[in-house]
Amino acid sequence: MPEKNILTWTVMISGLAQNGFGEEGLKLFNQMKILGFEPCDYAFAGAITSCAVLGTLEHGRQLHAQLVRFGFDSSLSAGNALITITGQHGHGGQAIELFEEMLAEGILPDRITFLTVLSACSHAGLVKEGHHYFNSMYAVYGIIPGNMDIGIKAAEQLFELKPEHDGTYVQLSNMYAVAGRWADVAKVRKLMRDRGVKKEPGCSWLEVENMVHVFLVDDAVHPEVHAVYNYLDKLRQEMKKLGYVPDTKFVLHDMEFDQKEYALSTHSEKLAVAFGLMKLPRGATIRVFKNLRICGDCHNAIKYMSEVVRRKLL
Repeated sequence: MPEKNILTWTVMISGLAQNGFGEEGLKLFNQMKILGFEPCDYAFAGAITSCAVLGTLEHGRQLHAQLVRFGFDSSLSAGNALITITGQHGHGGQAIELFEEMLAEGILPDRITFLTVLSACSHAGLVKEGHHYFNSMYAVYGIIPGNMDIGIKAAEQLFELKPEHDGTYVQLSNMYAVAGRWADVAKVRKLMRDRGVKKEPGCSWLEVENMVHVFLVDDAVHPEVHAVYNYLDKLRQEMKKLGYVPDTKFVLHDMEFDQKEYALSTHSEKLAVAFGLMKLPRGATIRVFKNLRICGDCHNAIKYMSEVVRRKLL
């Protein structure tokens, strides 16, 4: 190699760490600094991963403190590495706290983040938390495991721990659907039926004039639902003028684009918000509750709704 730069140092450090050569990775990191190269966030991430390989939690924390002093505290790669080393030492609760801090700071997780969090939950026996984060991967962040085998194995482990939990079946079905493996989707749904597992239907509710109004997905029961659909359709046209594009990757059924767009429009939280806009006076906060996690498209759509009507939506 004719010339070494920060990129080549970082690649070498990360490569050594990821292949289990933690001691060599740390030596290279220290050598890089001695030669006057200022480490970037990826170099720090490689060094912290090296600490995870060696099992030196305190050293990893010291490196993270240095990283913060360098101004890289909002780095996703370094955050992933710190969650890894914390979780590997059985500190699952602390690893989850680190993850939640990342989210609070506006750092969006990636596949690696969820792999580290799920691993931390597994090491610490945090079954409930593991289910929660596993189910939120796609439902909230639109992330599916890049390696299907890993996702399937994770689901199988969760089946053994809690076979009656519907969320695991739904997430596995979602992974197959995104990959276009519709035959496998059918197998998972059949497995649910055979085991008597039923998916909890999504519903949203809000209070209007001292009465609680509940909306289901694709609702046809609420007495004013037709007026809600008409209002929501007009609202959606205005949202599109502002740049809203329905994110159809959150529709996990084999159907045409127009059908997927319609399916998104019938989500319970959108119906509840629209009803609140119709019924509550301007200036009143519209507070909607939901029994399941909100999908990524609804989260984005509600932002556009708020912008169109210039009202606060919670």
